[in-house]
Amino acid sequence: MKKLLTFTLMCTMVISMLAGCSSNNNEPAPVKQNSNTDNGNTPADTGVEEVTNEFGWNVPKNTLEINFYAGQDNPDTVKENSTLMQQFLQEKFNVKLNKIVYDVDMNEKLNLMLASGDYPEVITMLSDEQAAKWIAQGKAVELGQYIDEYAPNVKSQLGDLYKSFLDKDGKLYTLPSYWGILPIPGASGHIRYDWWTAMGSPAFNTPDEFYNVLKQMQAEHPKNSKGEKTYALSGYAPMYKVVAPTLGGMWGLQAGYKVDKDGTNTHWVNTPEGLEMTKFMNKVYRDGMLDPDSFINTFDDWKAKFSAERVMGHIGSWWVSWNAGHEVWQKTNPNWKDEERFVQVKVKADSAEQAKLTALNGRGSYRTIITDKAKNPEEIMKWFNFSITDMGTRIIGWGVPNTANSVWTYENGTFKWVEAMKKAVVDGTYDFTNSDKLGQGVFTLVEGVGTMKDDGKSTYWFDQNFNDEAKWKKLMNENLKDTIYDNTLSVIQIPGNDLLAVTNTQIEEMLETLWAKAVTSKTEEESVKNFNDMRDKLNSSGLKDIEAFRTKENQRRLAEW
Repeated sequence: MKKLLTFTLMCTMVISMLAGCSSNNNEPAPVKQNSNTDNGNTPADTGVEEVTNEFGWNVPKNTLEINFYAGQDNPDTVKENSTLMQQFLQEKFNVKLNKIVYDVDMNEKLNLMLASGDYPEVITMLSDEQAAKWIAQGKAVELGQYIDEYAPNVKSQLGDLYKSFLDKDGKLYTLPSYWGILPIPGASGHIRYDWWTAMGSPAFNTPDEFYNVLKQMQAEHPKNSKGEKTYALSGYAPMYKVVAPTLGGMWGLQAGYKVDKDGTNTHWVNTPEGLEMTKFMNKVYRDGMLDPDSFINTFDDWKAKFSAERVMGHIGSWWVSWNAGHEVWQKTNPNWKDEERFVQVKVKADSAEQAKLTALNGRGSYRTIITDKAKNPEEIMKWFNFSITDMGTRIIGWGVPNTANSVWTYENGTFKWVEAMKKAVVDGTYDFTNSDKLGQGVFTLVEGVGTMKDDGKSTYWFDQNFNDEAKWKKLMNENLKDTIYDNTLSVIQIPGNDLLAVTNTQIEEMLETLWAKAVTSKTEEESVKNFNDMRDKLNSSGLKDIEAFRTKENQRRLAEW
């Protein structure tokens, strides 16, 4: 028995010495995996020292597991796209992130979660309105208490934006996702490039000139190869969100509002510009050049028409015409040529000082909360503290590095692009299903999408890192460089616990229907009458109250932020 005890003590000493040697030689000690972690965020004392991995993360002694709900999506697709990144994070970080989605409307699911009490430790992709509901019911953890000790990077990365997330009592309940300013275009006019150049590339500036070029183009291509009618413009529901903000920007409005220097907010239906843009759309409709299903198309309906070469132009986000145009054609048409695509163009009414087509929001549109289900919020905040850094953002945004299909490598503290992947993006031939499999963006919780601080040029979006080298992205940026503006102060959502939120929802539902009626009127006179009727109905239903709320909040921000 004595010999056995002596042998055991000797073994223990040898093991301890080996562990010390390993540490002294900068070799990481083995990370102990332990599934008994109270949903992954209660650490246990395993006796194994934490080590810092090559990416700067302090690898926890016990597996940190975070379950988070991220809205509506296809669960099978998300699971498939999570696999590689999940394996990478477990192996290198001892962190397991589980993204939960349901193919159910997010508002509906959130209400169900609140009613049942069945929800995970973290919820992301919330609007300010949705987050306010969880905060009001005491379901969101106050995060400010953890910032200085566990997540100082949150404050340093957000900078001046940090205070904008504090409530009137100085409490912090939400963190932003997809925040930051990336000065590149997001929305514009679009035109079929090869057909336009075949016409001699006639110049245009104003909405009417833009339409005249599209009308001439449609006359030359009245039907597609299947004999189906073509249109100058098409859209998909809800048009008041898809088309109206960019269309209004052509007349100088800011994301659907006229915003004065003193912070006064006026909805577009109460402006002369709103009437002009409605008359423009009505003209397109009366000339038979607007897809009559524009107000009822789903995105998939619209994409099918677009991909079938039935549309000459578009007004809205730039990526949708890429997604529905050449990114489809280059896969399905063996004879596809690079010029067969849509390009993004500036369109500005003469009355507008500036075409305000892309509204940038430094605070981002989505919020992340830690719920009262979290048994150890401190551990989750440690992950937020890392993932909000430039390196953390690279990993989450660019996907798994150092594999055969990775877009980047990371060795000895240096990252490099995989040239073949970079070239594919620059040439416009990159297969974005590869990005999905690499887990790009799949685990986004608090990461920003602006220009990174460490090198002043990298960004979360892998394909936006080479715009100066990519022919078509460079052309787009040049065409739209003076159409971008910072709209951070005027991105205002009504809290979900405010009765005005119900009014706002009702206004939006009425707006889509009433604007469709004005746009599809048989004469201009009828269109003007229907526009005025829309204005009066919306104002009597509470739109003026919404304008007053926005004005007060905008003026508060001007004074305090």
